[in-house]
Amino acid sequence: MNKEKYWNPNVNDEIIGTFVEKIENVGEYKSTLYKIQNDDEVINVWGKKQLDSLMELVNIGDKIILRYVGTEKVNDYQMKKFELEIVNE
Repeated sequence: MNKEKYWNPNVNDEIIGTFVEKIENVGEYKSTLYKIQNDDEVINVWGKKQLDSLMELVNIGDKIILRYVGTEKVNDYQMKKFELEIVNE
């Protein structure tokens, strides 16, 4: 049975898995939710401005490596930064 969890990463944490679903306009802030299948669980990742831009390059079924690399000051707030690699098998 598949379990689902929400990703709350620390710096340099990564997810390796298959991108299985994108759900838009979720919740109070109309965010995007990305679902990544990793072994026997689905990891839910909330979209952020920079992450949403990276995820535009990914298709359902692509195997990806998603890494949280920390924050960067942009104007008056800290923006979360991610790196994305699409794995060609």
